[in-house]
Amino acid sequence: MGKKKGRIRNSLDVEAEQLDYLRTDFRSELCALIPEDDEVEAILAVVLNELGWEDHSGKDAPPPDFINSAHALMLEAMRVDDHERPGDKKGVINPARAHETEIIKRYGKELKELLNMAADDAMLTVLGKTDLPTSEDHSYSMYLDGFKRIVEKHAKHTENYRHNYPEYKLIFYVFDESTGYFEGMEPIRGGVHKGDSLRGRPHYFFADAMFLDIIRNSNADYFIWHTPFKHEHLFTNGFVLPESVIYDVSRMKVPELHYDRNRMVSMEV
Repeated sequence: MGKKKGRIRNSLDVEAEQLDYLRTDFRSELCALIPEDDEVEAILAVVLNELGWEDHSGKDAPPPDFINSAHALMLEAMRVDDHERPGDKKGVINPARAHETEIIKRYGKELKELLNMAADDAMLTVLGKTDLPTSEDHSYSMYLDGFKRIVEKHAKHTENYRHNYPEYKLIFYVFDESTGYFEGMEPIRGGVHKGDSLRGRPHYFFADAMFLDIIRNSNADYFIWHTPFKHEHLFTNGFVLPESVIYDVSRMKVPELHYDRNRMVSMEV
């Protein structure tokens, strides 16, 4: 959440903080480059280094969110999760985000006092909790649909980004708060529970054909996908998923996997 002055904001809603999560938590051993070559590695290195980047995420600077003139790069940041669902009326609702807003509103005075006692650049992070059963709280279909909606929303503005910064390469950065998923050999009713034995396969999200199709149509040159919370829910010792993936969108060659959304279940137990 925001700095000492001004209105209180959740740090996860601040583009600079979303990017900082990648920079501070990055683990090279859990990073996949697609394709794995020097060009993609060099782009990632520039993004991980905060030097040279101008923050344009405020309303008074031409978008996208971040500009690196020395390397002719521009970056647009976005936040996705697997809680978003259709609302009673048009649009979508997100119970977890609604709870975050409720916490800020309810405890605003106390939170401001905490920030006033902290360092000038102190931030607070609020994580919403829905208290819903896992099968209702997390959904592969909600995850896929939300990912598509948010990426496409930003993709609509890429022509404007390129007009503002001709000849710059565009990076889309997704800060993804979703859990890990598993595809059962048959539909799994009521979610999974500790001690369950499951037959099926894990969700290799970075090779999921439906997600890859969204990335291909994003109009970005490079796409960075940071998923720091999937590893909390791995269900077998020794199984490793990448935590960060960077694609050169025009050269994405990865074996594509097809998943049945009706057999996908969150691995949060």
